[in-house]
Amino acid sequence: MNDKCCKKFFDDNYVIRHLVVQESKNKKNLETPGAMAMLTRYNGAEQGIPFWLVFDKDGNLLADSRLRTVDASAPEAHKGKNCGCPAAKEEVAYFIDVLKRTSSLNDQDAINIAKRFRENE
Repeated sequence: MNDKCCKKFFDDNYVIRHLVVQESKNKKNLETPGAMAMLTRYNGAEQGIPFWLVFDKDGNLLADSRLRTVDASAPEAHKGKNCGCPAAKEEVAYFIDVLKRTSSLNDQDAINIAKRFRENE
């Protein structure tokens, strides 16, 4: 999100806040107060990190980093698989879909963001 090819898009469309959770015992003081409760509230406590949430301006949850399968019988179908920092093709496609639904994403930005995130695989 901080890469020069897409930083402006994220800065222009989202208010990004990083919360620190699940630190080692000797670094618990670095955790953001209330962050673990928030992670738990939004079913992310057992998903691993990074775990992201997208809210509207009124604080309503619009999306999260849990990629849900279309196969309802799959073990992860209900809670989904965390795609925290999307890199795999399916993860990036889901991320782009979230961006389309929650921002003013245009086609060129979608291409740039998808290309950049796919480089992480």
